[in-house]
Amino acid sequence: MVSIRKTIFRLCAVAGVCVLMCAGAKSASAQCGLALKDEVMKMKDVENTTYLKDFRVRLEPVATAKKKKEEFSILLNKGSHYRFTVRSDSACTDQIVLKLYDFTKFYGSNYDESDGMSYNSFDFFCAKTQVYYISLSFADGKEGCAAAVISFVGNY
Repeated sequence: MVSIRKTIFRLCAVAGVCVLMCAGAKSASAQCGLALKDEVMKMKDVENTTYLKDFRVRLEPVATAKKKKEEFSILLNKGSHYRFTVRSDSACTDQIVLKLYDFTKFYGSNYDESDGMSYNSFDFFCAKTQVYYISLSFADGKEGCAAAVISFVGNY
């Protein structure tokens, strides 16, 4: 009877350690995005704007031609001027690409595919209240951590 109690106690202790290790691994990867969000908020592009929402991603490397991306949705209002600002972590050598679109139309990006130039931000003047979609990826499909902040600039 005593040996069964000891065995159960040991199993519970091992399970507890595993749970703590998994929780620690989750928070360590989340810190990358939180630190990046803070860096984006300090950028000049975000000055004199109102913070609305942020998106943080950690993308794994992709060997195929199809790039890995994360997609999000956001409701934007007609007559509003928005700014989309992005930043990748310092260890990442790839350029972060943010694309804004809906079901039928592409509206803008911080990345110019014709010349491979990447910009910290781009502005969007919303002409229709609806749900828009944002995708975040890396230009060359490398791994890394990135953050995007959407801010309100004003009404037009």
